[in-house]
Amino acid sequence: MKILNDPLSVTRVIRRNISKYKIDIAFVFTTLLVAAITYNTCETNRRQQVFDKLDVTFKEIKAVEYGTANFNPMDLVEEVPYGNIITYTNYVDTNSVGTQTVTFVVEEENIKKVVNVDVEIVDTEKPEIKTEKETISIKQGDEYDANDNIASVIDKVDGNLKYVNEDQEEGTAYYTVTTNLDTNTVGTYSVNIKAVDQNGNVSEKKYDVNVVEKPKPKPVIQNKVNNNATATVDTSSVVSAAYSYLGYNYTPGGANPSTGFDCSGFVYYIYGLFGKNVGRSTTDQLYAGTAVSRDSMQPGDIILWSDNGYSPTHATLYVGNDTMIHAANSRDGVIKSSVSAWASYGSSIVSIRRV
Repeated sequence: MKILNDPLSVTRVIRRNISKYKIDIAFVFTTLLVAAITYNTCETNRRQQVFDKLDVTFKEIKAVEYGTANFNPMDLVEEVPYGNIITYTNYVDTNSVGTQTVTFVVEEENIKKVVNVDVEIVDTEKPEIKTEKETISIKQGDEYDANDNIASVIDKVDGNLKYVNEDQEEGTAYYTVTTNLDTNTVGTYSVNIKAVDQNGNVSEKKYDVNVVEKPKPKPVIQNKVNNNATATVDTSSVVSAAYSYLGYNYTPGGANPSTGFDCSGFVYYIYGLFGKNVGRSTTDQLYAGTAVSRDSMQPGDIILWSDNGYSPTHATLYVGNDTMIHAANSRDGVIKSSVSAWASYGSSIVSIRRV
């Protein structure tokens, strides 16, 4: 081995070796850098390929009926070709018509991808109309409300629909009733019910109303009058009792002070205070006691009136001086009235009874 004692020669050798090592280090660094870049590029490409393969396919129909309870967005999924669904939008508001976006997150090899699908919330169900009967028959001249035959008008989402007289603006839930019904003319008439929910679904139902001729009432066969008939009760007490109940309420079917009176119920109650049963209805009272003429009418007599000129429809108690006390109507209750005035209103006396 040659030993260099010349400092200049030693310096030259060191410089030559350092230059050689620099070249080797640069080569190694370059090689490692190229390898790292190549790896990253390959890994990036591989992850992109995995990402591109991640997917969810959905069923063709993506419409959900308005009001559907407990809807599960997973029901929209047809299949997951690659990867696994790790999370998704777990709530869809089915009580709001329109488009909603449902998000699914798919993962494979710690690579995640978001897949969205639009869901249309629709309301296609029509309201349901139910009637009591398919056909209604009424007598000529009777009052009739076409709504009386409607059992229910219900929408699955909107619930019971409200009746209105005419069509409403869009977005309103309601039902209407139209008819050409003429209760005064014999014939068959159609009633049309139309129901509309707030999302514009419309249903209709019809029923018929038959107006039949009203049978003529049979004339009252009046008993022979006996103007000399004597009352079997203290009529002054009957009159006093009638006065004591002025102002009491009128109640259909009522026959006592606690509930109120109707016309025949009032007469029935007053005479019952004195142990006399004159019958509960105006028809029964038509045959109570003895018939007398109007010219021979005395306080305590029962006056039976008719609005149709045939059968009795109202009962009153005569108290003297062209005055009667009776349960008139729900507005007035038990009142005093003029016999002459009452007759002028169109009612006629069919019988006067002395008990």
